[in-house]
Formats: sequence, C-alpha cells, structure tokens
Amino acid sequence: MADRFGLRPRLAWRYALDWPQWRLAQEFRVANPGLAVTESRISEWENWPFGGTKPTPEALAGLAVAFGHGCVPADLVDALDLTHLSRAEQALFARPAVSATSPAVVGNATNGLDFHPDWALSLGEAMTMWQQDVNRRDFLLGAGFSASAYTIPAFRWLTAPPSADPVGTGTRVVGTPDVELVHQMLRAFREVDNRFGGGQVRDAVVRFLSTDVAALLQGRYDRAVGSRLLSVAVQVTQLAAWTSYDIGRHATAQRYLTQALRMAAAADDRPLGAEILAAMSHQAAYLRHGMEAVDLARAAERAATDSGIGALAAEAAVLEAQGHAVLADQAASAVALDRAERAFDKAENTATPQWLGYFDHSYLAAKFGQCFTALGRGDLALPFAQRSLDMDGAYARGRQFNLALLARAHHQMGEVEQAAEVAVDAAKAAVELKSERSRDYLRDLASRLAPHAGLTTVQEFMSLLSPAQAS
Repeated sequence: MADRFGLRPRLAWRYALDWPQWRLAQEFRVANPGLAVTESRISEWENWPFGGTKPTPEALAGLAVAFGHGCVPADLVDALDLTHLSRAEQALFARPAVSATSPAVVGNATNGLDFHPDWALSLGEAMTMWQQDVNRRDFLLGAGFSASAYTIPAFRWLTAPPSADPVGTGTRVVGTPDVELVHQMLRAFREVDNRFGGGQVRDAVVRFLSTDVAALLQGRYDRAVGSRLLSVAVQVTQLAAWTSYDIGRHATAQRYLTQALRMAAAADDRPLGAEILAAMSHQAAYLRHGMEAVDLARAAERAATDSGIGALAAEAAVLEAQGHAVLADQAASAVALDRAERAFDKAENTATPQWLGYFDHSYLAAKFGQCFTALGRGDLALPFAQRSLDMDGAYARGRQFNLALLARAHHQMGEVEQAAEVAVDAAKAAVELKSERSRDYLRDLASRLAPHAGLTTVQEFMSLLSPAQAS
C-alpha cells in the first residue's frame, strides 16, 4: 500500500480509502467502542516516528479493525517504524501481512477477510466472494496467506454481541425441505472429498455455493429456518475452504474460513463456530505458524467447553498440542495432549454433531502421531501412527496421510527399510488423489529417503512418484 501511494503505511491506508482524518477517527470509535480517539491523535500516529506519538499495539489493532478490507496490524508499520520498536514489538509486527493492494481496497471486489458487525452485509461479502471465485480462475492466486489475519475475526467472534435474527425478506419462500437438500448435497461433496481429494470436488462446491446456496440465502425465511440455513451454508463454505486448503490454495481457504466463521455467528451456532476456529488452527499449524495455531485452538476449546461437546473440546486441545509441537515445545504439547485424551474419554458416551463424525479414535491417534513426529519423537509417534490406520475405509485421503505419518515415524527411529516399505504403500494410495497435501507428504518422504537411494525399497518408492513429487 505504501508503494502504491508513496506514503507511510498508516497514511497510505487512509488515502486508499479516501478518508479524511475526521472520518478515520469516527470509524475508529465505531469499530472500537469505548476508545475515544480524536483527529489530533490520528495525525500524531501518522506522523510518528517524525514527531507525533508512537501508536501502541492496541492502537494499531484498532486502526486495522477500522480500516477493514483485510487490514491487519502488521500492514500499518514499515521498516522505519520497526527500528523504533522494542524487540518484542518487532516480533509482533514483523510478519507477512495481507497485501493492501487487494481488490477490496482499490476496487469494488471483496477479499473476504472482513468480519462485518452486520450479518446481512457479511452475507453479501461472502456471496460476492463465491461469485468471483466461479468467474475468475485466477481468483486470489496472487494473494498470500497471513496467519495474523485470523486474529480480528476470531476476537470478534468471541466477543461480539449476538447478531440480529437471520430473517430473509426476499421473494422465494425457503423452508425445511430446501435446507435438507443442501445437507444432502453436502454429504455427497464430502464423500468425494474424502475419497479423491479436494481437487476433485472444489469447483463443484464453489459453484453450488454461488448458485443454489446463494439463491436460498436471498429468499424469504423466518428465524428458525434462517438459523438452520445459515448453519448448513457455514458447512458448505467450510468445505470450500477445506478443499482449497487441500489443493494448496491457502489464501483462498483463509477467506472461506473467515466468512464461514461470520455466518456461524449469524446463525448463533457456537459449536460450529468452534469447529471453524479449529480448522483455522489446523491450517496455521500445517503452514508452520505455531503461535497462531495455539491461539486459535484455545479460542476453539473455550467455545467447545461452553457448548458441552466433549469431542469438540478434545479436537481443539489436540490442535493446540500440534501448535506447540510446531514451536518445538514438548512440555506444552504434552499437557495439551493429556487434556485432549481426557476430554475424548469423557465424550465417548455423549452426542456428537454429524459434522464432527470424522473425529474418532483413529483421527485422534493420527493427531498424536503428528505431534510426536513434529517433535522428532518417532518412537512415541509409531504406536499412534499404527493405530491411526484402523480407520473407516471411506477416508481414502486420510489413510494416505496416515501411511505417510507411519513412514515418517519409522524413519525417525532409523528404520529406513520399514519407512520405505510403508512409503511405497503411501505412494500407491495417492494415485487417485487430487490433493496437494498428499503430494507434500510424499515429497517429504522422498527427501528423507533420498540418502538411501541404493536400497531396493527406496528405489521402488521413488519410481512411483511423479517428477513433482520426487523433488
């Protein structure tokens, strides 16, 4: 943004939105109730460090909320600012930020990272995003993922007051049969995703959102139907995020998850919102953003505990453990794993939402194994990786992931022959999958086994890989 307007970042964002200082002060007060900010203070923040007043981290967060359009605090400081900050503040803000030259700032499009207080406006943003995704094959391909961009949506979801009742005022009457039809389509899409990977079904899911689901959301319905409709729309939007994540389109996935979280708030579906926060944590950990993964998992666990769904609390706890493992904090990871195990044991005799049906003993074992391999403890990971393969055959992609996990555990224990044998099975299991995560796990195994290329089993594994998977 600063490059685009030739200005310091805080001033550049205000210019991009064509706001005078009084307008920014007004937007700041609206977005941050209870914080009195004047035009004079805005000017001081913009002038710093050439005079003026240094904006606190809280002030930068407040400005980011006021600007909206995917702005995060890290967007509002530049290299010169960083030289005047403490080391702790530098660590907080010197991280990749969402590009402020996104369409949401410079045009009429949306980048999907806003969490509007008004549920109807947020719904409009989500539907605009779906349509853009359908119409533009390059949708957000140039955008980057920023784990810190999840901070404001998560905070707003946890603290915002209840939304107005989700009542539709359109012309088409929407009822329970319409909602059930969306559920049926969702089940079909999930089955394809689990069996063949996100690349096989993502485009169909997005088209379904932009046509069928959008038409229903613009219809006429009462609060009861509206809540159920929004809840299932959240699940379809989450699946669009999940399939985008699975094929490596992380910026797109991030935006779908953000809009799914906003819709969950509008539906007043706290458990489903916790599941979306858990998905955000999952993505952050996969991309090695351990700190954000921990924070998002803790937010999910707080909501899950309030909802009384033990399996959801267990999922959140094990995702927190994974975030700690990414940060190489074995002690903190062990504490969270213990909490996950206890929550799961308590949940066995309680009802679990249909959308959480995948979270069973095998899934939990896989998560334990992933934590231990991330910590370099193949010896601890091995029994969990073996247990994870006792799973529902419908989850073909998950089975491939768990085979790769078992191979990593063997490799960390120095059992190269066994690692290569299991890696062969993992490569064969990936043949029908359209999944970048699957390819990523195979590339990791190829890198681990390359020094042992003289072994017959390693040669067999390498022969099964495509050039992209082998390098």
